[in-house]
Amino acid sequence: MIFAYIYEAMNCTKPWKRVWIEDLTPQKIQYAFSHLKDSSEVISIQQAGRARSIADWIFGINLTIVATKKLSSKEMLSVGRVQTPVLAMVVEREKKILGHTKTPYWKLLAEFMTANGNFSAEYEKGQFDNEEEAKRILASCTGNGTVKSKTVKKKTVGQPVLYNATQLQATAGKKLGWDLKKTVAVMQQLYEHKFMTYPRTSSEHLTIAMQPEITATLRKLFLLPEYSHYSLPESEWQAYSKRHFDDSKVDSHPAIIPTMNVPSSLSVMSDDERQLYDLLVKSLIRVVYPKAELEDTTVLLDVNGNSFKATGSIVTNNGWYAVDAMPEKKATLPPIKEGESYPGKYSLKQGFTEPPKRYTEPDLITAMETAGKNLEDEQARALMKAENKGLGTAATRAAIINSLFAREYLSKKGKSIYPTEKGIFLIDNLPVRDLKSPELTGQWEKRLHDIATGAEDYNTFISAMEQTVRNWYAAIVSSSIEAYVTKEQQLSCPFCGAKVIKGKFGYFCSAKKDTNCSFSIGAEICGKAISDTQVTRLIKKGKTSLIKGFKKKDSNKEFDAYLVVDKEQKKIKFEFPLKK
Repeated sequence: MIFAYIYEAMNCTKPWKRVWIEDLTPQKIQYAFSHLKDSSEVISIQQAGRARSIADWIFGINLTIVATKKLSSKEMLSVGRVQTPVLAMVVEREKKILGHTKTPYWKLLAEFMTANGNFSAEYEKGQFDNEEEAKRILASCTGNGTVKSKTVKKKTVGQPVLYNATQLQATAGKKLGWDLKKTVAVMQQLYEHKFMTYPRTSSEHLTIAMQPEITATLRKLFLLPEYSHYSLPESEWQAYSKRHFDDSKVDSHPAIIPTMNVPSSLSVMSDDERQLYDLLVKSLIRVVYPKAELEDTTVLLDVNGNSFKATGSIVTNNGWYAVDAMPEKKATLPPIKEGESYPGKYSLKQGFTEPPKRYTEPDLITAMETAGKNLEDEQARALMKAENKGLGTAATRAAIINSLFAREYLSKKGKSIYPTEKGIFLIDNLPVRDLKSPELTGQWEKRLHDIATGAEDYNTFISAMEQTVRNWYAAIVSSSIEAYVTKEQQLSCPFCGAKVIKGKFGYFCSAKKDTNCSFSIGAEICGKAISDTQVTRLIKKGKTSLIKGFKKKDSNKEFDAYLVVDKEQKKIKFEFPLKK
């Protein structure tokens, strides 16, 4: 798209071809120049880029203007085609959490004793909402439990698919504890240092033509001391399959993997680069390992007509688990035979329903990929991704989340993401439900993808987008919503009653120039930063809570004090705590 704009600005009409580079190693660059793509092959991708850029601009500039003029008395309220639905997801989650009412429930548990050890079971029909009903069933549970049936199911777990940009960012957040900003920076470093393929891909698969390259890369990786213990004889490698090599599932670029430029030693990398590179290496090694094999056992026991279920699982073949995913030890069952009876102890355990958890950055970026549906299941996530209905692209999701923090719509406490007062206000007061809809924006993403593949007409999409924005603009203009008022705009001067304004160096009375009102609070007093919370408390209640760590001007000695409003002398004073 950038090339297209330059080409047009120069009034150029010469034919052109496209260099398509997968990574920055010399062999890949040479390959790209010897396999140039004709302009006809990429013109639809160029049009999709234009459509995305234009749609974002039409949506963002028009709706930001009308939202700011209609809903804000002071600051800009940014509205974006993707950022607003993402913000809506976080606000909706927060409301569910705050509106959750803990509801009690009761579980009926059993502990059975055998000669080879004890095992636990639960009432098969599930938990009780009524304590009296639970106690009634408990009273009928006495004596032994007789084994009605024992079922053993063997199952296999296939190797995970490879990383795309979104899933690598999510995994780095979960496993390494990194925020998105750091992860994106380290991904770019690895790419520029030629250790990692293109970092902004949405694909989780490789092309069939890449199989010889993968074989060569794995051979080099297995020679490194850090990965030699994972080495398998090539005769034992699992055959390459569509699980990882599928041309139909590769978009503009294949999945993110280590390049053939494997270093002779990982010491050439920084600590951060090594950690991210390790995730990539192990994701590739898993490809040639066998599936993990498990045995799941389910036992049903009868206790005076009440059915209890016990489950256990064992890993019978580690397979790819041995690379980086050995599960925590699962519950196992002692030898149990159908028809046998075992003494049991029965009890009730009370629990309470829990609200949904707040998003973390890895959760939120994954939810964006699946159009707001936080899908852990790989198949369900792949289905949503295959329909191209996510929010944003692999290249833009991290930046969108960071912009929501920068615009003070979101904040973070620990790893949990919270919507701010301003973010909640915007979502609550935008009168058009569809412009906050992850599903609708996901459908637009699909249309943009269809433009790239030639299945959607560029002009039709742009016209539809323009008309939609006109309708939404008009709906916001005609709404009767009051403007957003910030906390500092709500504060009244304790001396004269005028509005208090927050400036660069602290708070001061807005009537200072007109009436000479002396009210002001510095952002820092005696070497101590004064928080917005303390200022609000001082103005509304006349006194802050105890502030520790003020420093005397003539020395570095510290002291603790309250700040108080003296209305008679019209100044802010210290008040010292009573000494014990």
